[in-house]
Amino acid sequence: MELANWERILATTDFSPFADTAVQYAHALAERSGAELHVLHVTEDSSKAVAEHGVAGTFDPSNLPDERQEWLGKLLGETGTVRRVEAVQVGKDVAEKIVHYAQAKKIDLIVMATHGRTGLSHLWLGSIVEKVLRTAPCPVLAIRPTVPREASR
Repeated sequence: MELANWERILATTDFSPFADTAVQYAHALAERSGAELHVLHVTEDSSKAVAEHGVAGTFDPSNLPDERQEWLGKLLGETGTVRRVEAVQVGKDVAEKIVHYAQAKKIDLIVMATHGRTGLSHLWLGSIVEKVLRTAPCPVLAIRPTVPREASR
């Protein structure tokens, strides 16, 4: 079986530990395949996005580090191993924004974290991952939250 030739991988983040794991996984895949890594955060409020993230763009390792670069550096390791693009999108429908970004940037693979919700919380909140899976223009890799070994017994 031949592996896909990914040129652009999208990792979504809400800055939770679950999302950090998915971003790290996407980074490793991008390193192995030589792909460009896009890290996307969707927020509902544009003024909050600007205050928290500033202007989004491509990370240039030669620039002085800022908070976003430091966060990605801690999460992904050394800069320069993969071309990274950070983006912040504003909109109420997170899944729709992710799919639109993937279409616009010709993403080959989307990597997302699930939050492991079940029962009523899943019913009320729905699943962004499920919505993306149904409408994405490319394969979607869903990373489950890690369950501590003691809890799984």
